[in-house]
Amino acid sequence: MPGRQRTLPKRHAKASPNEISALRKELRVEKLAREAVERENAVLREQLRKLTEKVESLLKRQSKTEEYLQTKIRKLEKDVADRDTKLKKQEKQIKWFRKKVFGSTTETGVLKPELSPKSKTKRNRGQQPGSAGHGRTNRDEVPIAEVVSLEIEGGCKCDSCGVSYQMLDTSEESRLFEYAESLYQDVYERRKYVSQCLCDGKKIITAAPPPKLYPRTSIGNSLWVRLIAQKFLQGIPTNRTLKDLSLMDFKLAEGTVTGGFKIISDLVEPLFAGIANHCRAADLWNADETHWKIFDGSGKKSWLWMVASHDAIAYILDETRSAEVPQTFFAGCSGTLMTDRLASYKGLDDVQNAWCWIHVRRDFYNIFIGAPTLKNWAESWLKRIAKLFILNHQRFKLWSVGSAWTDATEQIEEHLELMERCWQRELKQIGVSKEKRTVLNSLRRHWEGLTLFVGDPRIPLHNNRAERLLRNAVILRKNSYGSGSQWAGDFAAQMFSIFQTWLINGLDPQKMLHLYFDECSKTPGQAPPSVANFLPWSMNEEQKLSVRLPDHYSRPG
Repeated sequence: MPGRQRTLPKRHAKASPNEISALRKELRVEKLAREAVERENAVLREQLRKLTEKVESLLKRQSKTEEYLQTKIRKLEKDVADRDTKLKKQEKQIKWFRKKVFGSTTETGVLKPELSPKSKTKRNRGQQPGSAGHGRTNRDEVPIAEVVSLEIEGGCKCDSCGVSYQMLDTSEESRLFEYAESLYQDVYERRKYVSQCLCDGKKIITAAPPPKLYPRTSIGNSLWVRLIAQKFLQGIPTNRTLKDLSLMDFKLAEGTVTGGFKIISDLVEPLFAGIANHCRAADLWNADETHWKIFDGSGKKSWLWMVASHDAIAYILDETRSAEVPQTFFAGCSGTLMTDRLASYKGLDDVQNAWCWIHVRRDFYNIFIGAPTLKNWAESWLKRIAKLFILNHQRFKLWSVGSAWTDATEQIEEHLELMERCWQRELKQIGVSKEKRTVLNSLRRHWEGLTLFVGDPRIPLHNNRAERLLRNAVILRKNSYGSGSQWAGDFAAQMFSIFQTWLINGLDPQKMLHLYFDECSKTPGQAPPSVANFLPWSMNEEQKLSVRLPDHYSRPG
């Protein structure tokens, strides 16, 4: 055994067999003990190795778990930040819609330009107390159908003695304006003639039929004008007009009207082409677009484009909202185009873009009502834009009357320089919020087009004229949802162009269309060889006077 002292025999002494056997036995015991210790150590080493591997595996797994958890936490943090951003955006939109639907449209108290006097009482709407007023409206031009004499029934007598009063030669006049709409038919008796000679035998000749818009129609030109004006001028769908006519015991099928409209579409094509060509020849335009559905089974949504010059308006129906439409229309043109910031209007060859300041103002106004933390900042920009409108309005009044307006232009230039330095400085600031940076970058990109009005007083600060000229089409779209086919949509664009062009030039569209149909009736089914007498810029003053709109009639745009 270890640690035990053995007594070895002397070198020359001879060991006895018993001693040798005992020594061998001790050696075997010691060997077995060592082998047992080694086996025990091997087991311990194996256990230690397994424990080490297990610990390493646990540490590795823990590291992966921690890394996975960190990735998950970062992803959740990003999702929370994105949701917060979306939530803020939705809150802004909700506030905007609430303001638009339920709020006041005058924005009272939001903008108080620095140029307006601070101590100014609010003016009530309508006629002011103590003012002279305009008196009763003169309606003498309305024809008098009947003059009725009203007397006191049973005569006029004294209540006390019963003696009759004497009727005087004078009277007091009271007027009532009544409305009567009638539908009538003209019967033309076409006389027949028979030959009395023996040249070609007996021959019967009938007088020519009355002038009509196209052969085989029984609808007169005045009724066609009524059907077209009700739809494309008043925004009333055709089926409602036909229901109104049925109350007068006049039944007219929608298919008959649709077929007539298809023929009329070809008749007015030269008139529409003349208006579009004259519009292209200008050097200053307004443009806008709105969607227009075509219910032909394809489910596609087309777009109704509008381009307006000073005296001509062209509406174009196209399947897309791409830049190809304005590029095709303005090919070979040069001038200035006032629009919103739609990308389709950018990149025109010789046409420079003037952008609408109202759309810029709307960006700041959305932040004003939707982002409380940026309210003061947005309000400062709204005031700057309001001041710009005031300065330009003052300059335009001086320019329109021919007065010196150089000083007013210098004031506008100074104010624009101040605004430019302001957005440049704010864009360079560190930590600018996403909302501010988006609006300011848009202002920076469109700054050149936003300042074109300085050099040309004809250029307005806004594109409101284009939006007002689209209003009639939008009303019809909301009432009838669009057109049933492509040709019907093109016909709508033609009639919008013709009617609105006549209106902005002060011409009665119904009288003008009736005259045009009478001209077409000379050769039924064919357009007249020349449409010059129906284009405002080629009509003489006598022609314009005969179809002039009343002075009190509100013209579009």
